[in-house]
Amino acid sequence: MSDIVTYPSPTEIRFSRFIAAPITLVWRAHTEQGQLERWWGPEGFSITTHEMNVRPGGRWKFIMHGPGVEVDPDSPFSGPPTGYPNLIQYEEVEPEAKLVWSHGNFDDVMFRITTIFKAEGEGTRLETTMRLPTQVEREAKAAYAVPGHASTMSKLESYLRSPHHELSFTRVLSAPVAKIWMAWTVRDQLMPWYCPRPWRVTECEIDLRPGGAFYTLMQGPNGETHELMSCYLVVEPERRLIWTNALQPGYAPSAKPWCTCSVELHAVSEAETRLTARVMHADSATCEDHAKMGFPHGWHMAIDQLLAMLMQ
Repeated sequence: MSDIVTYPSPTEIRFSRFIAAPITLVWRAHTEQGQLERWWGPEGFSITTHEMNVRPGGRWKFIMHGPGVEVDPDSPFSGPPTGYPNLIQYEEVEPEAKLVWSHGNFDDVMFRITTIFKAEGEGTRLETTMRLPTQVEREAKAAYAVPGHASTMSKLESYLRSPHHELSFTRVLSAPVAKIWMAWTVRDQLMPWYCPRPWRVTECEIDLRPGGAFYTLMQGPNGETHELMSCYLVVEPERRLIWTNALQPGYAPSAKPWCTCSVELHAVSEAETRLTARVMHADSATCEDHAKMGFPHGWHMAIDQLLAMLMQ
């Protein structure tokens, strides 16, 4: 399919495009970090996410990599040496219906975007309106935004035809790396926050070494339970954890493998830590089931609980 481009006002560009995929998949592709990183940007461009939290007031901070573009040396970004700094600040988030955000660099808002999601037969109609401050800016922007949007949507369509196995998110937390690391690796610090309330962790075992056990038993408000025994694969203090339930402690094979998880920490400053969490599944169906359980919303709730615990 191709874009239908209109100009509803002197300062607006509107793109309408039919995507041959269900609205749930199209929405998730727009709101989950691991998916966005696979298709966002025109052909030949890629992105590196430094923070993402899709909710009103949340933001998505990333670099779009392209040839020969130098990052502002005064930028607070830490990352590869070339690319466009981007900062999206979410204003409205209506699941499977609407996204509204301001888009700019680290200093200025350059334009605002409203994307409407509509189920259309077995597919999805996307209507995206870009609003710029002046007509002159709109005319200048259209010269590259129109072909750029068409190329980006083609990448989205190609991506949605491929299998999806990963869920992920990135957040910048107002706490030093050492405290975040302990919250993930010390039993008595992990139990109070590790699952979103009203669920709670009632049992936990942490044997913090490659091949060691990571066990949790979670209990819901009506007595439901969720038990998971995993094996640590990588333990790099204050930097990276990887564990999987495809293996049991001591690297013994698991009868019911579900997922492999990684948590990476990076010190943004002495008082801030960038956390990237990834959950990898063996197949699309398992990934979809995990998403339906509330990922990433449940993880964001748990991280909020972690921060609240550290402030006590």
